[in-house]
Amino acid sequence: LRALEIPEFECLTIAFLFGWLLLTAMEKPSVEDVDEPLRSWVPATACAFGLCGSNAFHILATHFIPAAEANLISYLWPVEIVGLGVVFGLFVLTLRQTSGLVLGFVGAVILMGGGATTLSLAGIALAFASGLSWAAYCIFRLRWKGPARFILSRSCLLSTFFCAALHLLFESTIAPSAGALASSAAIGLIPLALGNYVWDEGFRRGDSQLLAVLAYATPLVSAVLLVAIGLEACTLSLAAGAAMIVLAGYLARTDS
Repeated sequence: LRALEIPEFECLTIAFLFGWLLLTAMEKPSVEDVDEPLRSWVPATACAFGLCGSNAFHILATHFIPAAEANLISYLWPVEIVGLGVVFGLFVLTLRQTSGLVLGFVGAVILMGGGATTLSLAGIALAFASGLSWAAYCIFRLRWKGPARFILSRSCLLSTFFCAALHLLFESTIAPSAGALASSAAIGLIPLALGNYVWDEGFRRGDSQLLAVLAYATPLVSAVLLVAIGLEACTLSLAAGAAMIVLAGYLARTDS
């Protein structure tokens, strides 16, 4: 909440900057990797458009539709990953896995409190583009199998410049307080840097279809944490959403 004290793109600029610093510190290039930084700029640019595009389109969508609705539409990205994977011949989708995708999304809708929608074609299109940006990058990464260490650090650097440009175009700069700066930095260090590093490794090396569906566990984990610290009650809808997401993960697994 402290990060909300400053404009969204200003917050993202700070977050991506700290994400770049952490991921750069994690790099340990060897003699064999001397040419890797140069080659990594192509996928790094694609990743930057995926990361920055996802956040930018989501923020712009909230200017037309409520944030909760934009979040739900953006959260179609796991479905879009699998759909694009089928189109490009990367996945063979079974009826069981299709059922898992549908159940996972319905469970996420229940957990995120999906309700009445606002009819704004611009807002809906922007929110959909938010999810599609990340889904398209994930499909790109399934084809580009290189290591993540150079790609993610450089994508965070590029995203820093993209978000800074959007901030200057659409927002007024507000000097961040210590709390807002720390919160923005934490966003960059944990979900943007470490979270995307782990996702990239798992998505390329593991069962990418299963991981796409299991992404719907994110609102489940958030809800469980809120219940654990006493900020949310354990309700029937929470239990129903949780059950759907767990069942979705079971259905989406591959036999291998």
